[in-house]
Formats: sequence, structure tokens, C-alpha cells
Amino acid sequence: ISLDRLPIKRLESIEENGAERFPSDVGYDDKRVSLIRRIDFAWALWKWKGMVENLQLAHQELSVIIDLIDTVQANDAVTVAGMTRPKPLPNEILSDLAVSTATKLQGYRNLGNYFKQSAKALEQKINREARFYGALIRLQRNWKVKRQRSNEGFTIDLSDSSLHDPTRPSTLSTIRVDHDSAGMLAINVPQDSWYSLRFGFVGTSEKQSASDDEYVKETHSLLREVHKSIFAEQVLFDMLNREAFNEGVGFNISGIRENFMEMSIGQGASLFVSLHPSGKPNRASYEIYLQQIFHEHAFGKAKDQNSGLLDHFCLSLTHRIFSNRVLEHLESVVCKVPYLHLISHPTWNSRTSSWTVFMTVPPSIIPQGKMQFRTKVVVKDECISVEAECTPNVVGLLKSSSCNLFAMNKYECGVADLPVIILQQVASQIVCWLLEEARTVGTKASRDFLSLSLEIVEGERVSLVAQVNPEDAKGCISWWLVMENGEERRKLLGHLSLDVLYSVLMDLINLCG
Repeated sequence: ISLDRLPIKRLESIEENGAERFPSDVGYDDKRVSLIRRIDFAWALWKWKGMVENLQLAHQELSVIIDLIDTVQANDAVTVAGMTRPKPLPNEILSDLAVSTATKLQGYRNLGNYFKQSAKALEQKINREARFYGALIRLQRNWKVKRQRSNEGFTIDLSDSSLHDPTRPSTLSTIRVDHDSAGMLAINVPQDSWYSLRFGFVGTSEKQSASDDEYVKETHSLLREVHKSIFAEQVLFDMLNREAFNEGVGFNISGIRENFMEMSIGQGASLFVSLHPSGKPNRASYEIYLQQIFHEHAFGKAKDQNSGLLDHFCLSLTHRIFSNRVLEHLESVVCKVPYLHLISHPTWNSRTSSWTVFMTVPPSIIPQGKMQFRTKVVVKDECISVEAECTPNVVGLLKSSSCNLFAMNKYECGVADLPVIILQQVASQIVCWLLEEARTVGTKASRDFLSLSLEIVEGERVSLVAQVNPEDAKGCISWWLVMENGEERRKLLGHLSLDVLYSVLMDLINLCG
């Protein structure tokens, strides 16, 4: 999975060569003045329309008086005696001042109400945008999010260059991301446009989210279903079509149409493979699987072995329920630790499930250094095994000055202990990576399962110690700095990203000289 950084700034222009230009940063005062200038005061000015009309009439009357004065001045026979305006009385002055003050006060009140309404609307818009972009950034950890060049919007790219036939792109390789009036992120996928693989014998019978976290989790699940649909459409069905027309296979093509292929397997028996809309496939898929194993036992094996049919089906159903619990624990851990990712693997076995938790470390100073660490989880029936890279075995639990970046060790655990085991493996892989980085620059360092120790001077050591807690909603893996110089002193560093951990290591190496 490749991830694009999500640019939040609005585009100013796009050049002919595709380069994007963003506006320069604006100061707080300039931004505030720009926002005030965008406010529309037109609705508040209509009350002054009557006064403007009165002023226009007064202007017309004044024009008539000026014309009269000009006429009188031009005529020598007419003289106009000078007149003085009477001095206004005190009560008239106070009355005019009170009217003017009341008018201005009412105008200020109207303007204040408008500012309040505008501030409330702006706050609601900011909250909607924050909710949308927050959910989009969380999806970007696991999916390839792209900004559209034609307009302001985003899409999720589900295309995969490793597919069986990349020249046949799926119609669902690009999913448009929208948001509703409340700011909730929404992806629009027509139910009739994505498929799952279905097989059977011819002639046989056939909530709204409570929180943003649950909404993002549902979106993750929907995108995984679409991803599996693309896999079924482009890999499985296409591969079966190719193999069906190869010579030497044990069946013949008896019928074919769009998304449907029928084959005869001899002795009057026929089966079909098709792609069908997969809105709610679980119940139907188990019904078809039960039909498949029934015909397998009925026609392909001796009748005295039919007693194992229901046992096999029930064990498969039990495994699916158990594997769903395991997947919930894995998703819970991966969602809390930002640098972890989860991949599901097809096993082609109804009683076996497999996933990989992988971590990509920052670019290393080690030439051709290891960039990814993987932890594989396999469930067979109701047994869980964990196979992790660069994790110590029983002998490796003692302090060591080296570690094998490519060593694999296997463990078995229960479903309740799985989150702790996964977090311990990841923390141990991080310690192994930091140890190799320290040894490359010539620093004396050693490790045990969850800590890395550096020698400052003789008798003084400093250590980075990992602490795991599956119930910690902020990151699950936190780090401590421990100083040992006759007495032990500890300082909590908290939840650190891999880049910050690398910077801390370099600072400690500089401290050690």
C-alpha cells in the first residue's frame, strides 16, 4: 500500500506541467481582515433605503432653490435681504442628539447581531471540516487517498499493479469521497457494481454509526470489501476463465455468459462459477459451501464417509467465528498504533486464516538496511500461532549486543493474550532496529527483549525501555528513559513516532561521544 501525503492547503493554480502552486502564508491580522471583508452587509443596509430616498428628494429641492437664487442674482431689479438662521433651543439640540445617538446604537446592535450569526455559522463550518478531514486523515493511514485536480475533492485509489491482469482495470478502482451536511465522511459505492465469487451445482436451490470512530471503522470495512471484490473480479474469476480453456483439464465448458461460466465434470454433473452482487454474502456463501462439500462427499467419496460432512462444516463455521474475534483484536491494535498496518491473506482453506502486521521504519543510515518488519498471525481451527521477524527466542531474552534482522521466531498464544503478544513483538522489532542503527555508528549498545542500553562512560548506562498496554487508546506502546549510575532514575517519554525515536537515539549517541 502506498500513501500520498494529504495537502490541506487550497490550490492557487496548476501549471501546464502539472505543478501545483499554493498561496503564500498569510498573517493573523491579514487573515482576519480578509474574513471580515467577505462578510455580506447587504441585508443590514436595506433599513437605510428610506433615508437615502429622502436625501435624494432634499437634493432635488435644494437644486430648485439654487436655480432660484441664480435667477435672482442675474436680475438687477430684484434684491434679496439677508436672513440669519434662528439659534436652536437647548431642548431641540438634545432631541436631535438623542435621535442621532439612538439611530447609531440601533445600527451597532444590528451589526453585532450579524457578527454573532456569522461567527456561529463559521464555527459550524469549521467543525464540519474538522470532522471530515479528521476521518479522511485516519483513512489515509491504510488507504491511498488522492486529491482531485479538476475540483476540490478526494478519491481513494484501490488499484493494484500486482493483480493478475493489470490491463483490465476494475470499475471500482477509484472511490469518490464526499461528506454530508453534518461533516460526516461518506463513500458512495453502488451495491450492484461490486461482486464476490460464488460457485454451486446446477439445479440446486439457492445502522447508522453512533460515533466518528465507529463510522471510520465501518468505512474501513466497506473499503476492504470493495478491495476483495476487485480481487475476485480481476484475479479469481479471470484466472478460472483462463484455466478453463486450457487443454488437459478434467472438465468441459458447457455454457458461458457475462460473469457466469458453466462446466460439465462428467456423468451428467455440472457446476458453475459466477460473480454476483455481494451486499450480504455471508449466509449465501456458507449455504453454497455446504452444497459444495455435500456433493464432494456424495459423488467424489465413498458413502461411508458421509458422516464427516456436518463435522467439517461446523468446524469451518466455528473457525470463522473464532477468526472474526482474532481479527477484531488485530484491528484494535493496528488502529491505535499509527505506524502499524494490517494485511489479510487468502489461504484457500475454510479452516485456516492468515494476517500480517507490518511496520515500515524511516530511511536508514545502514546501506541496504531493513525497511519493513513483519509479524504473521495464522489461525488453524481455534489455534493461534504468531511468527515474527527480528524477535528473540528463549536464548535471545538475555542481553545481547547484536540481533539478526531476518530471524524468524514462532509462538503460540490464546486469543486473550494476542494483543499483548503483537505489541511485544512490534516493540522488540523497534528495539532491534535501533540497536543496528547504534552499532553502525560504532556505539557500544546491547538489548534485551524490550529495551536498548547504551554505555555513556564506564559504570553509567542509559536505556530506552518500551512499555506495552493494549488498553491504552493513545498509542499502546510508550517509552521510558532510564539512567543507571549507581541508582536508577526513570523519565516517561510517552508515545513516540518512529522518527522521534530515531532522533532520541541520535541524541543519546551524541551524549555517549
